[in-house]
Amino acid sequence: MTESALDRTARALDLVPYLLEHQGISIPELAKVFGVSEKQINEDLILIHMCGLPGYTPLELIEMYYEDGYVTVSDPQSLKKPRRMNQSEITSLLVSLDLLKALRSDGIADEIEELKSKLRSSLALENPFVVLAESKKSNMVEKLEAAMAKGSVLKIQYHSGRKDETTQRLVLPLEIYQSNNNTYLNAWCQTSNAERTFRVDRILSFEVAIGEVVSYIPAQDQIIEGTSAIELEVSKNSRQFVEENRGIIESVLDGDVLRVKLNPIDIEWLVRTILGFGSGIKVISPKDLSQNVRDRALDIKSLYA
Repeated sequence: MTESALDRTARALDLVPYLLEHQGISIPELAKVFGVSEKQINEDLILIHMCGLPGYTPLELIEMYYEDGYVTVSDPQSLKKPRRMNQSEITSLLVSLDLLKALRSDGIADEIEELKSKLRSSLALENPFVVLAESKKSNMVEKLEAAMAKGSVLKIQYHSGRKDETTQRLVLPLEIYQSNNNTYLNAWCQTSNAERTFRVDRILSFEVAIGEVVSYIPAQDQIIEGTSAIELEVSKNSRQFVEENRGIIESVLDGDVLRVKLNPIDIEWLVRTILGFGSGIKVISPKDLSQNVRDRALDIKSLYA
């Protein structure tokens, strides 16, 4: 997804006060903090270096040094303090904190409430409270959290909404999150030998698999270098593909259909997965992947001729 000029401007305004508090930070670390590439951070620093107050002589420009790979700011001009958040940003944080409080069971409720109070004091509203519907945490989530905190391997009974079947999976829980009023468990599935996402309300039961060991492979280690960028068009009826493969998805553009960009991944696995969704997934690029899927589909069709 293309970054807007507004997003880049907001990041530039945040960078200068952050650098003042973290003088000498390396460019790779700075890129990691702001969630962008090192190339993008370098471009942002070049942009900031050319900004300043009216007059735009060397005396009015922001002065910083970054040529050696470490960034220092000697003259921030008028950007000494972080910019104030707007009401939309504060409200989003309040919603996120409410969700976090509803999902967590590790005794951080007091810290969350303290932070929420600080945020509410900055909201110019008569009633600066956020109300969330259906934010009550289920007993299943609490038990999954406890197992995840201990690093336990689990045996789960899971009902697939797409295939309408119940299977037993051996999984290592990685994270729990909410999306579209549903709670999901992201886990390494030893049965599939890949990361998978499970809707918590479709987990019928689970137990700790005592003595079981899984060979967990982080998503970044599954990526195969040197392959072309992959872009898919996923129908809304096949959005389970997106939900189950978050670990390899770079970006999703929502619309009438989902435009999905993937990190490079094993092509054989991807071809089989696309075929499993039938006409629900269309390959946009690269062309050789599209041809691969087409040829495989024709081969399968010939078996029934």
